Amino acid sequence: MKLINDIMSNNDVLTGLVANTWAERGIAVPFTTPALAQARMRRDDGSKRREFVLPSLSGGKGCYVMPWKSILGSMTTTLHDRVLFDLMQQYDVDDPIKMRHVTLEVAAKGLSGPRAARKAQEILDNEKQYQVLTTFLLVLQLLKLVNVSSKDLIAEGLASENSQKRMRGALMGVAERLKIPHDDLYLRIETLSSLISPIGLPQAPEPGRLRALTEDLVVFRDTVRNWFTVMPEEIAQIGEFEARVADVTNQLANKSVVHVDNETEALAAMLRAWEKRFTAITAEVRQLSWLLDGWDYVITLFHEVSDKSDKDRQAMLADIFPMLPQIPREQLEVIDDKKASALGVIQRRWVRGNEDWRTGVLDYDQVQRLEARRAAMR
Repeated sequence: MKLINDIMSNNDVLTGLVANTWAERGIAVPFTTPALAQARMRRDDGSKRREFVLPSLSGGKGCYVMPWKSILGSMTTTLHDRVLFDLMQQYDVDDPIKMRHVTLEVAAKGLSGPRAARKAQEILDNEKQYQVLTTFLLVLQLLKLVNVSSKDLIAEGLASENSQKRMRGALMGVAERLKIPHDDLYLRIETLSSLISPIGLPQAPEPGRLRALTEDLVVFRDTVRNWFTVMPEEIAQIGEFEARVADVTNQLANKSVVHVDNETEALAAMLRAWEKRFTAITAEVRQLSWLLDGWDYVITLFHEVSDKSDKDRQAMLADIFPMLPQIPREQLEVIDDKKASALGVIQRRWVRGNEDWRTGVLDYDQVQRLEARRAAMR
């Protein structure tokens, strides 16, 4: 296909949102003002001021880079977005993990509607429970060192006094065997559980959020590849590119997931060499969160049209094109694939249909659709 071939042979084509690093690419912000949907926030060079990267609102090449003050002077924004920005300032949001925390806090206040508020609270509750599960699985893994199995604990009920007493005693034995103060052992397990619960352990009955999102990329890639075989050439080229980005993102994501799994599998060794190993696994979790930042929204749009008409699917592929999470050049360098180096360098001309740029009047139907999508995301 000509467009894709041109992209692969020319790395200077439309460099709009191409970045060298994660910080330069910025963090996807789930605004509900249609003109700001999935804008990316980053730091202004040499200052603490936040600026927002938006694809060209006039339909031309490139993008706009605007501070929040300019955005407020140019368009009508939702109350949700103004509160979200204030909390981003308050919590000094500088990575996708903090952004997710702030986003859920705002949604839980009901500023994206009652459905999104219920969903946000459900997510917060589920994530607390999943962290408890992750802690329990880590503990069970350690108890094997002193020949205590989960069956031994479950036989009398996990909450029973005898089971709890036996677990505490067994963990003290583990601490002695690893030559770690038992208070430090508990603290390290809880700290590790908090860090990795977004990924989850491979033996968990359900995958963590980031592991599931990594798996969603494969479904997206394969499904879109089936779709674009029967689509008009122009939209098929866009679909092929998007499937390719998903494929490379999945490759990079799997590297991080495997690294985390390997570290937790060798849990005893990790707990002994805590500072070095925990620093390494923290870097991998952070890398994964940056890599998948923005894909949850894309996957939500993808699911919306999975059982709809070809026309709806084509529209979805066109809609996600300007917000597709680009992979910074520094990340593409670790992939042994010549075509991968060109993935971050295309941006198509597009026109926003959500707002009259001259008046800044909100399209409230679009706002409601964005709020509904927010409620559908993990």
